[in-house]
Formats: sequence, C-alpha cells, structure tokens
Amino acid sequence: MVFHIRPNHCALIVFVGIFFTSITARAMDIKPSTSLAMQHTDNVRKVANNEESDLIMIGSVGASLNADTGPFKLDANTLLKYIEYTQGTFENQRYFNLNATANWAMLKDRFDWKLQDFLAQQPINPLLPDSPDNIQGTNVLTFGPNIYFRMSGRQSVTLTPEYRKFSYEIQNLGNRQNSLNVSWNYQLFRTVNVGVRGGDNKVDYDNPLITDNVFRNIHLTLSTTRPDYDYRVDLGSTHVERNSGESVRGMTGNMNWKFNITGSSTLRAYIATDITDSNSSLLNASINPDSGDFSNVQISSEIMHNRIFRLSYHRNDATLKSNVWTQLRTQDYDFTLLDQEVLAAGFEFNYPLTALLSTGINTRYSRIELTDIDRIDTEYSIGANINYRYSRNLHGVIDLKYNDTNSDINTSDFSETSVFINLIYGYSSESFK
Repeated sequence: MVFHIRPNHCALIVFVGIFFTSITARAMDIKPSTSLAMQHTDNVRKVANNEESDLIMIGSVGASLNADTGPFKLDANTLLKYIEYTQGTFENQRYFNLNATANWAMLKDRFDWKLQDFLAQQPINPLLPDSPDNIQGTNVLTFGPNIYFRMSGRQSVTLTPEYRKFSYEIQNLGNRQNSLNVSWNYQLFRTVNVGVRGGDNKVDYDNPLITDNVFRNIHLTLSTTRPDYDYRVDLGSTHVERNSGESVRGMTGNMNWKFNITGSSTLRAYIATDITDSNSSLLNASINPDSGDFSNVQISSEIMHNRIFRLSYHRNDATLKSNVWTQLRTQDYDFTLLDQEVLAAGFEFNYPLTALLSTGINTRYSRIELTDIDRIDTEYSIGANINYRYSRNLHGVIDLKYNDTNSDINTSDFSETSVFINLIYGYSSESFK
C-alpha cells in the first residue's frame, strides 16, 4: 500500500521546500537513520479463529531535519518503511511518514508564514484491528500567514487566513478548508493576558454527495504564564451552517493547563467541548497529542459534539523516563450512527540500568461503547523492551508485546503475542517501532 499525495499538494510542498531550503541550506542540521527489523506474531490477521503466524521483515530509512536561522525555522521527521510478510499472509507494504513544520518570519513580529504537513497511517475503522487491510494513508496539510498589528505595548491584533487540505487514501472524504480568524490580545498584567478571537472556517468536500458547511465561532480567552505553571482558557460559542439549510449551535471552549512539578516532570490537563468535524479533531491530535489520540479519531463527514478530558504526567530525567495518561471522551454525531463513549488509559516507563543498557514497560487499556448500536469493545495491551547502545549512533531493541481485544461482536475478539527485534543506526528509534 502506497499513499500518494495529490499533485497540487506535491507542487505546494516542493515549491515551498525548495524556497525554504535554498535560504537555509548551510544552516540545515540533517540526522539520517536506518533500521533493519524482524517481527514474529502468532496472529498476524488479528482474528478470533484460524490464527496465522508470520515472520515479518522491516527495512526503514528516515531523517530528522532541523534549521534555525532566526527568521526561518524548520522541524521535520521523515520515514520510509518497507514491510515484507515472509509467509505471504499479506502483500508487501510500503509506508511513508512525514511530520514537518516550517515557519518563516518575513517581518519580525509583523508578518510570518507557516507550513505544516502531517502524513501518517491511520485505521480506516478504529473498531477493527490495524492490519494492512484496515490502514490508509492520511495527509493533513496547512498553510498560511500570521499578520500582526501591535496597537500598543500591551495590546495587539492578529489576522490569520489559512488553507487546509485533508486527504484520505481509501475513504472518499477528502476536503479543503479555508479559514479566516481574528484575535485581539491584551496584556492585563505581566503574566496574564485576556482576549477575544473569532472567525469562519468553510469546509468543501471533494465528494459532491457530502454536504459542505461553514463553522463560525467567537470566544473569550484568558491565559497565564508563570515559572511553575501556565494555563489557557477559551470559552464561547460555535455556529455551524450546512449548505443543505440545517444549522447547529452551542457553547464551546477548552482549558489547557500545565504544571511544572520539578525541572524534569510536568502534569498536564486538557478539557474541551467542541462542535467540530472529525477532520479538525485529527489535525488537533496530530499537532498536540495532549488533546487527543490520532489513532482513535473516527473519520466521517459528519458534524459532531466532541467532549474530552485528558490528564497526563511526563517525567524525563537521568533515572526515569515516563508517561502516564488517562482520557475520557464522548462523541455525538447529528445523523451518523457513530456516537461513542471512550475511556482510555496507559503508561510507559523506561529505566536506564547502565550507561549502555535500558529497559522499559508499557501498557494501554481502552473501552469504547457505541451507544447507537449497543456495542462495547475493550482492549488491553502490555509490552516490555530492552534497549542496548553499541555506540553513539548504533543501538538495538528487543520488544515483547501482548494484546487482547474483547467485543460484544464475537468475531472481533482476538489476542496476539509478538516479538520485535530492531537494529537502528541514526538519531532515534521511536519512529521505527
């Protein structure tokens, strides 16, 4: 399976890439990476009966690209992966991943451009196993300027027109979005800012059978930044007008809070209630994992009421690297029978045993209740790994994982045990697992 970006995407990305790279080639920091891996699974199709085992060979090449010249900044990670199923259970696969953000300040604090492209694989149906038959390439491209008007030392106005393009390899749900947002910000105190933001976002689907719509919103904002914590509160109203004539309106808002417990550990909380489309939820999850799980966004052409609470703890120091999180989420669609309530939690701990050897454990639990069709799915997974660094750039990973899924639909039940052995040369191993 190969995901192809449409020609207009290629033209924009190549043009912007050549321009940005030409002005920063000497300042570019490029860290390449290669990986050779072998994985054995006892249930490659992730089915309830007639399980098949397979030995999977994986080869990857990638790179981390960073640039910071002052007016121009680039942060990008790329990965090209080839997967061979030696027992022929699936056709061989090729996947490409990209997570890139570029900023160019044409006029400092006056006018800048931003380009962000996120290309990854995502389940077509999150309620089905993530086998190659249920994976599609998903691309989210955003591009536009920020225009700043500083009215005084304490207040400013920002104008943000933006173009977004959502493309899905399998589902015919691609769309273009054009938005215009205006925000006013006032520094009430040294660490406190208040403001107002509002704007329109027009969604045009490529499929003529899907109704286009316009989202209009206005919100009050409050933000505080202190040495030990910061938060942002956004509260207001969203109004959606469909081209077919129907409309949806309601109160919306969110709160994002971060508390620095120590110099190396933080506690984060995110609470939100939105009237949105799943495309926007996908974009938010790709940019900020604390606001949602990219792999659990149900893609549809519907307007939905999305409510989420996510709490996470992060620690990264010489003795322990950890991430613990829990999430509650409710999605209510206007017409489609996709309403669901999600409870999810997980943790990951990594311990350095010596300067060269480290080990870790991770687990994840999720419970998804589809309230329209009276179905409940629960999934539990646990894994352990050993990481040994042979040199500054070469290290190996052995990963053992067990996954168990139970559903009211018996054919969706399955369990799987897999062993993953990976040898990596380069900047990071996280993208290759």
